[in-house]
Order: sequence, then structure tokens, then C-alpha cells
Amino acid sequence: MPWTRRGTPDSRQERVLEVAQALFAERGYHNTTMDEIAVRSGIGKGTLYRTFPNKEGLFLAALERAKDRLERAILSEVERESTLLGKLRRAARLYFRFFEQEGELFKILASNVPTLQERFRKRVQDKYSFYVDQIATMLREGIQKGEIRPVGRPESITVALIGACNSVIYHWLLSGKPYPLEEDLKLVERAIAGIAASAFSSDPD
Repeated sequence: MPWTRRGTPDSRQERVLEVAQALFAERGYHNTTMDEIAVRSGIGKGTLYRTFPNKEGLFLAALERAKDRLERAILSEVERESTLLGKLRRAARLYFRFFEQEGELFKILASNVPTLQERFRKRVQDKYSFYVDQIATMLREGIQKGEIRPVGRPESITVALIGACNSVIYHWLLSGKPYPLEEDLKLVERAIAGIAASAFSSDPD
């Protein structure tokens, strides 16, 4: 719904970010205009530009907002698990459910990142690097505790896991078919379980 004069600055900014995220996903980064964002948000262009001076800044703010929500959810939930396998399973489930509910976010990342200018691309890559670092740290802790063998670089294993999750999500997001969340999650969880199981396998001679 449009803003009202009684809306607080925080609620107004939140409304703009919601509208911008949806439009970027629907039309792509380059085909979305600040004018349209203002109209859809129910505010004047002057008000919009006072909050977000340009489209680039607004795009990055929308990414930051979504990334922060996902980050908080994963970090708080993962801490409830005591084992590496439990942490990875819970993180994967939250990741899938987040994009199931907010599929337009993945469209922004998947469709627009290659076409952004370098400084925007770097900011987006920093978000991805955060998740790689977090999961790689979990893997290192699992190695130290003897939950898994050091069968490869934690960063490489992490990139493979995230890549598998993103590929599955992207496929179903663009297919227009019903999202088989539980079915695909089971496949990812089997892959995660395979990593943990390697701790108990024998080294080949």
C-alpha cells in the first residue's frame, strides 16, 4: 500500500525497498526506473531521491536488506545444532525456504549480476563471500573435531555445495512449475551426509 504522511522514515524506506526488489526481479536492473519505483511506492520522486540518491544505491540497499534477513536467520538457527551435519542441514533448509518465499531475490542475483558495473558486482560478490567463509569455517571446525576427514579445501567444498543449491533453486524458479522443496532438499541433505560419512571411510591405499 502507498505511504501516508504518518509513515515513519523507517517504514517508508522499507516500503521503497520492497517495491524496488520486486521491480528489479520483474524487469531486470537496467529496465527498472526510479520514476516507476516512486509511483509504485506511492511517493514523489523528490522524496525518493532524498532517501536514495540513485538507482545503483537503491539496488545495493535492497540486496543488503535481503542478505541481512537471511544472514540473521541462518546464524541464529545454526547455533542450535551441535554437529557439523546438523548445522549444514539446517542452513540448507533455511536457504531453500528463504528463496522459496522470496524468489524474486534470486532473480536479481542470477539475472542482473553479470551486467552490473564493476563496483556493484564487487559488492554482490562480497555477499557471496560471506556465506563461503561461514560454511568453510564450519567445515574446518568439523575437521578439528574429527567429524569429517580433510578430503579437500573447505572453500572448494563450500562453493560446490552452494553452487548445487543455487542451481536447483534457479531451475525451479524459472521453470514456472510447483516448487518441490522437500524433494530437492533431500537430495542436498544426502550430499551433505556424504561429506560427513567420509569421516568414517578408509583412505584408499
